[in-house]
Amino acid sequence: MQGNSYTHFVIIFLLVTIAANLFILDIAVFSPNSPIRTSQVATVATTPVPIQVGATCPDSCVSLIDEATTDGTPITDGSQLSTESLTQSSPREYYIPLGSGTTNKSEWENLTATETVIDPSLYGNIKEAYFIASLNNPTQNGQVEAQLINVTDKHPVWGSYIILNGPSSQTITSQKITLDKGSKLYRVQMKSTLSYTASVDNAKIRIVAQ
Repeated sequence: MQGNSYTHFVIIFLLVTIAANLFILDIAVFSPNSPIRTSQVATVATTPVPIQVGATCPDSCVSLIDEATTDGTPITDGSQLSTESLTQSSPREYYIPLGSGTTNKSEWENLTATETVIDPSLYGNIKEAYFIASLNNPTQNGQVEAQLINVTDKHPVWGSYIILNGPSSQTITSQKITLDKGSKLYRVQMKSTLSYTASVDNAKIRIVAQ
């Protein structure tokens, strides 16, 4: 019986000793004044070190660096390239006024008030050109016709023929016309098929150049 009592005493003593040691260890680790705290260690280990690229390089610069290093695309001044492309591809338009005139003849009449000299080389690379005029037939009898002629070379301008048949007035655009090389004198011709007074207003040539 005494042996069993002694054994129980030893076991109880060991348990008390282990509990005391655990208590002391908890105090040492989790005390606010403890120099070693697991939360502080974790914070230090996981805090990222900021890279101060943006301090000297704007966001657009950083984006270009990322693109160049990921896919091998060379860094270029894209704004300058797009501006140059736009300048090269944007067409320019010119309107050459010819004037107005009237007729009551059923044959082609030269409207000398509508003459002008045109040199296509002054307008760069011409892509297309048109003859535009407002034709008026107040009585709506017959039809009104107009065209351009090259007075210098004495021939009509191909594609410039326009016709008004039905309405009392209408602004009409011809097919594409061809302007001869060199400085040429151009004029509007007009006729009214039933010899009623008709007119042409605001006649002009539209040039689209590159």
